[in-house]
Amino acid sequence: MLESEGVERRLAAILNADVVGYSRLMAQDDVATLRTLKVYVDVMGGLIRQHGGRVVDAVGDNVLAEFPSAVDAVACAADVQQQLEARNADLPPARRMLFRIGIDLGDLIVDGDRIAGDGVNVAARIQALADPGGILISGTVFEQVGGKLPLDFADQGERKVKNVPRPVRVFQVMIGPPREGEREIPAASAGLTVPGFAGRHALAVLPFANLSNDPEQEYFADGLAEDLITRLSALRLFPVIARNSSFVYKGRAVDVTAVSRELGVHYVVEGSVRRAGERVRVGVQLIDATTGLHVWAERYDRKLSDVFALQDEITETIVASLGPALSRAEIRRARRHAPENLDAWDCVQRGLWHLLQYRKEDIVEAQFWLSRAIQLDSGSSAAFSVLAFSHLFGIIYRWSESPAHSRADALRAAEQAVALDGDDPTALTALGFVCSLIGQHERAIVVLERAIHLNPSSALAHWALGAALAPSGCPDCAIPVIEKAIRLSPYDPWMHEFLFSIAAAHFLAERYEDAVTYARRSLAAKSDQPGAYRLLAASYGYLGRSDDGKAALEALRQLMPDFSAADLRAFLPPAVAERYLRGLRQAGWKG
Repeated sequence: MLESEGVERRLAAILNADVVGYSRLMAQDDVATLRTLKVYVDVMGGLIRQHGGRVVDAVGDNVLAEFPSAVDAVACAADVQQQLEARNADLPPARRMLFRIGIDLGDLIVDGDRIAGDGVNVAARIQALADPGGILISGTVFEQVGGKLPLDFADQGERKVKNVPRPVRVFQVMIGPPREGEREIPAASAGLTVPGFAGRHALAVLPFANLSNDPEQEYFADGLAEDLITRLSALRLFPVIARNSSFVYKGRAVDVTAVSRELGVHYVVEGSVRRAGERVRVGVQLIDATTGLHVWAERYDRKLSDVFALQDEITETIVASLGPALSRAEIRRARRHAPENLDAWDCVQRGLWHLLQYRKEDIVEAQFWLSRAIQLDSGSSAAFSVLAFSHLFGIIYRWSESPAHSRADALRAAEQAVALDGDDPTALTALGFVCSLIGQHERAIVVLERAIHLNPSSALAHWALGAALAPSGCPDCAIPVIEKAIRLSPYDPWMHEFLFSIAAAHFLAERYEDAVTYARRSLAAKSDQPGAYRLLAASYGYLGRSDDGKAALEALRQLMPDFSAADLRAFLPPAVAERYLRGLRQAGWKG
């Protein structure tokens, strides 16, 4: 009957591709979005034809294609994602266009150029579960492809999808070889795998609840959650579950322990939006989903004017607080584990805890744990980043037996961190800070500006950039950058460094009273900083306050008995070093 009406059936592999965040991209710049979409769809169409397939439909931001072979369909999808990734590298992060791809193998009903059937539906449904820039395939496709392509696959378990009566088993296609030291890690008890994160616990951002009577706030609530997913993913600290997986909980009463089991996550971010007149209140909380205990919570009240600007501001503020809160939670968790049971990620957290104690014996202990992390996972960018900071602390606080060796070790560790992950803001911050301390200020500024571009919420990167700008000849440029670091993280464990760097900028701008104010604030936060006493003594020297200058010099001598002009000249530009030395001599220093 069907055949007589010009309709036929055939078995085929179906590829469904869809743009992530298409509405957001169109809202930001519809002309540029359409231009990029046309180019990307043309690229996909060419690759589909090269692999023996045909484009069935390309409406809006969706592409539907069929292939006579499942192997060809998967090979094509991998090529598509790799080529689009290369093209996205030339675009600003906010304008990059990522596709999700889903592939199924099934019986098609073909009517002219159109196709229908369960395979089309399943491909669309599993595409919606894929990560941005990722590929998911059904179990039937995996059975055809396994061992026939130079690709790895991660079993994502069975998923219930809309309009399909039975659960669908899905596999993630791992595009490109894993880095050395990476491995697949079981994700909680959900039967999922989170590849390449070496023990890091996954995080899910659930859709924010709209508590207003205004249905338009639904878009604002969804936009906040989507932006948080994007920005938290950019931190590279934790694997973040894709939007389409976490948004299945939209409109539902959620048990976070069930979310932990179903998504394989350790942490869950929940939030709500409430509008009252021209003001909006956003509440956010971070929960350890394995126990249901709250880790962190905050509330933000803002005037509702430019929705996109407000969304960006609140997202930046939330991420600036969430990142450190997650790090503190992971440090606490790692310290509860028996030392013999620690994996590489836990070792990094232990090392970070010791680093932040700011004691000589803890620096030695931090380097032990970081070296152990690297032995367990030589591809850990995080381990090399924290190791670089540990060597720098040895220099700053005069704990290193050989500052020259420590500078070389710090640079080597930071460059290795960036070599392992050039888009990791923490690695770039470590490298920028090292470059600043060894006098490579221009390189430091370039590297740190990229770190901030990748993570605008990083207080650490803003501080390091300010610290690099001041001695490079632009102290007045440095102060607002460091002040933003303080706004982003007002209770930061590095606060004494933030305040010291503002003091240094004022000193270089010859505002010695302001330099004294900030140096004393820095010392109030941490009293054993030789650099702060050095700056304080030099400032008092220029102000003619000889008694205060002598007291600061004595405190410096107690912390650095062998302080010399060579110490300053080793890592400061000549003109800056000489300014310090003149001030110190006016304060009574005989060196």
